[in-house]
Amino acid sequence: MDLDFVRADLEQHRELLIQFNIEYLRWADDSVQERFGLSLPSLLGMSIPDYAHSALDKLCEGTPPNGVFYVVFNGEAALGMGGLRSIRNGVGEIKRIYVSRASRGGGIGAKILDRLVHDAQSFGYHELVLETGPFMTSAHRLYEAAGFADIPPYAEAEVPEALHRDWRFMRCRLS
Repeated sequence: MDLDFVRADLEQHRELLIQFNIEYLRWADDSVQERFGLSLPSLLGMSIPDYAHSALDKLCEGTPPNGVFYVVFNGEAALGMGGLRSIRNGVGEIKRIYVSRASRGGGIGAKILDRLVHDAQSFGYHELVLETGPFMTSAHRLYEAAGFADIPPYAEAEVPEALHRDWRFMRCRLS
């Protein structure tokens, strides 16, 4: 499958990115409620659509080498998204890798991660961090295969503090 990584343009891609973020956050909310009996909207202090709208500009801010966010296409079909942002000198954070339900199982998530790791290296980062829910087991396998290992929570993580005890925080040192 031929993938096109298109830098997110909020004028052009805003509605698509909102849709993907709502799908991602609703999936996370369902899993958090099932596993922990907690409501993501309660933890965030707003509804999932409101949070998706309020977080989008920050998620997509930055231009290389300070950050990049992609919408991933195959032809005209949008398949997923993922981004990278600088959180401190030489350290980047992987953000919101998501593949639409209809597009899962074909290695797209791995290709998004590969692209972001390559970008991080070209931006001069020496380390990447990320946070991932305990229910995101397919993502865990991808991250571990790419060299990510568990670390304690880091200050810039987006996940609400009430979930830190059960969440995975990971780091990969880049060569």
